[in-house]
Amino acid sequence: MKIRFYFVRHGETLFNRKGRVSGVSDSPLTKLGVVQAKRAGAALHSVWFDRAFVSPAERCINTANYVLADQKAEIEIIDGLHEYDFGRLEGSRFTSHPDELKKCFAEMDFSAVDGESRERCEHRVREVFHEIVSKCSDGDRVLIASHGYFEMFVMKELMDIDIDEFREQREKENRSPIPNGGIMVFEYDDGDYRMICMPVESEKYDLPDEPKKVTYYYVRHGETLFNMYNRMQGACDSPLTANGIHQAEEARDALKQIDFAFAYTSMSKRARDTAAIITKPHGIKAEMTPLLKEVDFGEFDGVVSDSWREEIMNRHTTETWGDVGGENANEVKLRILEILDLTSRRAKDGENVLLVSHGTFYLNILWQIFNIDRDQYYKSCFSKGRQAMPNGGIFVFEYADGDYRIRELMMSPEEALTKI
Repeated sequence: MKIRFYFVRHGETLFNRKGRVSGVSDSPLTKLGVVQAKRAGAALHSVWFDRAFVSPAERCINTANYVLADQKAEIEIIDGLHEYDFGRLEGSRFTSHPDELKKCFAEMDFSAVDGESRERCEHRVREVFHEIVSKCSDGDRVLIASHGYFEMFVMKELMDIDIDEFREQREKENRSPIPNGGIMVFEYDDGDYRMICMPVESEKYDLPDEPKKVTYYYVRHGETLFNMYNRMQGACDSPLTANGIHQAEEARDALKQIDFAFAYTSMSKRARDTAAIITKPHGIKAEMTPLLKEVDFGEFDGVVSDSWREEIMNRHTTETWGDVGGENANEVKLRILEILDLTSRRAKDGENVLLVSHGTFYLNILWQIFNIDRDQYYKSCFSKGRQAMPNGGIFVFEYADGDYRIRELMMSPEEALTKI
């Protein structure tokens, strides 16, 4: 089993700023500390955390929340991740007990001042990471939000880093050994730990993303009442018809052999119902998101398309709906980029992702991501005798290391049964 750990030290605290010893005692993040935690989150933006384990100190809990920002990973507080216990020196200024502090730090042992012993902390490191590993799955990306001195024990005990040499090197570089908001990355692989990135300031963090490929299966909802009567249907909604339910079932059958890591759906009921039919055999539930909603056609929502055919076609070509209370092309593009960024970060190498959405949103993906013009696409489909965006249709594309590639343009569910 392989796990990648991202260890983030909490941001600057009041005691850090005032030069006070802070171990099991606590003090709040300063304004700079909040900035440092947010910078760590920005540096780790491309990493989607499957798990997050955090020290019980509030400074670490708040740091973890800033790092996770737009993610849904639940924070699990683990007592064993607490900072070193500095005994009766807790809360005192570093200048108040220089000789005692120097001796204790040199020996990495504070038992002489009623604090934690070196042996106890070494044991705690082994114990807590055994507990954490037992809660993780193969390939997990794990956030650890903890403390600076504890981090040194992790380096020494798990990866056999010579802490004296490490401190000397950082002193030569005029850098903090474990900076506030700093990032350290290491891996667990079947019992062994390996350092990947030594503790570094978030602004200097430049570890490249791990290579991965993700396959997307984008499904348009089944036929609806408004589809049947040729009414514009963007932000408005109408139920699936009996035929629409059948199309969703055909899409389900075409995708039944695909192992989906997770699924997202538009919040419109027509998409949610389609997603529920498709995901039922997979034992997962699609997560709703407004990012996958259909393009908002504003005042044209609900009108019969034939009554406004020329104007509607002109607007479709440029995706100009903002002047009639709907969305413009750039607003739709931002939604597309956000859902693809979110899902590509969340997925692991080799995983499959299901997206259930709408027809015009699909056409915008072709335009904004793959530079395929709507008219060109329609003409190509017409020449091949196929529908451009069939209800229940399935579009397959791949993400690999920052680039997207089409595998299959949208197929009808019947065609997909023979191709997937």
